[in-house]
Amino acid sequence: MQPLFRVVNMAPFLSFVLSAVVAGIVAVSAEDLLSCGDAMYFPSQYTCFDGNFLCPIINGDRNLRCGADCYSTSQYTCSDDTLQLKPQDGADTLENCGDARFSASQYVCFDGDFLCPIIDGTATLRCDDACFDPTQYTCTDGALSPVPAPTTSAAPPAPSCVSHFGDSQICSDQGCLQLACCPGLFAVADKCRSPCDFNPSDPSCTGSS
Repeated sequence: MQPLFRVVNMAPFLSFVLSAVVAGIVAVSAEDLLSCGDAMYFPSQYTCFDGNFLCPIINGDRNLRCGADCYSTSQYTCSDDTLQLKPQDGADTLENCGDARFSASQYVCFDGDFLCPIIDGTATLRCDDACFDPTQYTCTDGALSPVPAPTTSAAPPAPSCVSHFGDSQICSDQGCLQLACCPGLFAVADKCRSPCDFNPSDPSCTGSS
């Protein structure tokens, strides 16, 4: 699987914006993957432009294509395939990352010249030429893959009571569940035992009057 889309090459005017971002905190386990060129994507998280270029949907904000980049219309404008940062009130002090300038509250600089955005307080990570959310994707040898949806197996229903010499508890990685012994039995060393096991000469055990 190829990286989902390109991250902007470091260039003036903050043209690093949001390219190759794997974002969005939406449930995708029930969604079908679609193809966009050589990449596969979830339509709730991305938009495919020109049949081979993916841009993310972040918190409902559908990013658009601008040349080789993706951008949010709330932060940038696009003219002649070049991004321009919109004026921001109370903007943070900009720092350098290669040839680009960035706000440390919005981006993280990797390897001195590669920017990945901070989304909902969580920094995305670098995977070759892409940025990704580690809760949604994994990176192997520079290629992104969706994280498989967790599978849960239903535990077997607990019996109404445990018979003679049955286990009085069931343990798993999450802890132990104590089970009720059937009437006339009691738990000893994780087994349901009968009083007759310990006093077989008792008349009630031998049937003698």
